[in-house]
Amino acid sequence: MTKKSCTPRRQMTAVLAGLMVVALAACGKASGAGSTETGAVAASRATPAAHKAVLEGSVSNAKAVRLAWFVPTSQNDYFAAIGDGIAAAAEARNASLTTFDAGFDEQKQFAQIQDAVATGKFDAFIVTPVNASGVGPAVAEAAKAGIKVVCGGGYPCGDDFTSKVSNAKGVVAQTAIPEHSLGESTGRLIVEACAGKNPCEVAQLPGAMIPAEEALFDGVKRVLASHPEIKVVARVEGKYLAEPARAATQDILQAHPGLDVIATSSDAMAEGVELAVKAAAVQDQVKIIGLAGGERGLKAIRNGTWFGTVMMYPVDEGLYLVDQAVRAVRSQPFTAGIDPAERLAWPRVFTAQNSAKFGNYSGQWAG
Repeated sequence: MTKKSCTPRRQMTAVLAGLMVVALAACGKASGAGSTETGAVAASRATPAAHKAVLEGSVSNAKAVRLAWFVPTSQNDYFAAIGDGIAAAAEARNASLTTFDAGFDEQKQFAQIQDAVATGKFDAFIVTPVNASGVGPAVAEAAKAGIKVVCGGGYPCGDDFTSKVSNAKGVVAQTAIPEHSLGESTGRLIVEACAGKNPCEVAQLPGAMIPAEEALFDGVKRVLASHPEIKVVARVEGKYLAEPARAATQDILQAHPGLDVIATSSDAMAEGVELAVKAAAVQDQVKIIGLAGGERGLKAIRNGTWFGTVMMYPVDEGLYLVDQAVRAVRSQPFTAGIDPAERLAWPRVFTAQNSAKFGNYSGQWAG
């Protein structure tokens, strides 16, 4: 899922375009998604599981494949990391790549997909949608034209936020960590952070009150349902950015001085929470939880500033998306739904207590 730190935090609509310069968040500039580093360097940031599955396989790459990637924006650290993975895999798997940047405009992305279909120049589309459900008709049109459509890269296609398999018509494969799963992981972190406290007061900061965030919160509630001692006493939008999250946290702390935990849906917002917590001098009282596993967040957890974060792997996402796409074009076996996190032996969350299990892993994007 930011940047002053960035994190995919899902299903952006045109209305959100202005405020979601990310969770994926006000990110540092990527000079064109996927063009920030060589394929070898990008591949070196992949997890061993993704590297082996996509870059070391024996499957034939003899047939050249023409790929188009439709991305909400390339000016975003998280999406740029996905682009690095896509570019590395395309280079290794005999595929050309053209990137279409929508500038967080869902209507523009819809038109880009239609125009690309009309050119007849592409074998497969990789779609990271601005609007998960709104992109549906354009995707279906592409599939009808014989183009293999793969979705994911932070956002699913369709309106099913519980499955790694897309329910959008015409999508042959998808790589995504479902929102509901991210919520359950957040819930488990909350339970761990609340250990020994009864009651335990929690605030949750979504980026915006949109369907994807509601699906995430449903996952949180499912876990907390068996912990009556944990009470979510506040839920306020943090707009996927540090400053709005700081202001929201300041208000929450004033209204709930006994607050124990603040969980966000992006590491970017967790940075803002940290500022407010420090300003209120309650670092020893309030535990901070982020989402997306960026470099900044992992460092904050290792030094004890944050409690934990939910892990995401943008470079791996890019690698798997290309693997699904080229296999589909070449009529080779492929997996319809990939959750990068479940392919790893690592926990789905990162805390100081389990950090040793990750070795020297430092993240695949700035965070």
